[in-house]
Amino acid sequence: MFGQLFPRKRAFITGAASGLGLEICKELAQDKWCLAIADINAERLEQAQKQLESLGANVIAIELDVTIAQSIKDAAKQIEHAWGGIDLVFNNAGVVGAGKMEEITQEEWERVINIDLWSVIYGCRAFIPMLKAQGSGYIINTASSAGTLSAAEMANYNVAKAGVISLSETIKIELAPYNVGVSVVCPTVFKTNLGESMLGEAAFKKNIEIQLEESKVTSLDIVKSTFKAIKKNKLYVMPQTDAKLGWRIKRWMPEIYVKIMSYCYKKRLWIYKHLD
Repeated sequence: MFGQLFPRKRAFITGAASGLGLEICKELAQDKWCLAIADINAERLEQAQKQLESLGANVIAIELDVTIAQSIKDAAKQIEHAWGGIDLVFNNAGVVGAGKMEEITQEEWERVINIDLWSVIYGCRAFIPMLKAQGSGYIINTASSAGTLSAAEMANYNVAKAGVISLSETIKIELAPYNVGVSVVCPTVFKTNLGESMLGEAAFKKNIEIQLEESKVTSLDIVKSTFKAIKKNKLYVMPQTDAKLGWRIKRWMPEIYVKIMSYCYKKRLWIYKHLD
């Protein structure tokens, strides 16, 4: 799969026990990669380890909380000791937040920012020294088109994912002299269990859950687009047409974009069609 780029086949993946993270692991496992899988859910982590080993992977399972910087530093040290380095770092763990700006609690802001943004910062800080020393490797940060499109009633999620995108853009430039690549994954809605992570009873929460169920785009589709981007050393991974189109309109015609989104929100169109 990436044999010529990364012959030693070593990867670290957070949020690896379900959803997009597990799909990433399954694809790599079939190519006999060494996988350090990290997740906070011990039961799912154990199940994922068994599944991935049955597919041919050499697996190190690490139960960790991605909001604790030291836990990710310890994982990096464990991997370096076991394998002598790392090739792919997937900062993938995440949750969804929803609700009107004035209704999102302080606790919910902190939960989403800590998991969706700080964990990515911690992951990058933990592995970048190793990657620089090697003079090779790749970081893949899972963001969302929420970070580029800024949809209504998702302020905390939008802010966190916009931060991930900006961080990825920054380190792409910083790491280029060291032969270390960076991609940031920015999908819109696709079939995943991400809806499980939403708390509360906000109207937009139900709207997202319905969209996740209705989507014909799978986690595997997102993984395939991501792997293509890694091979080409592309920064932005926007697998779906609406992700690309929305991002381009916003970049080229920002004021018109806001008017379009405001109209869609008012008339309950596109991503708002199940709202209320």
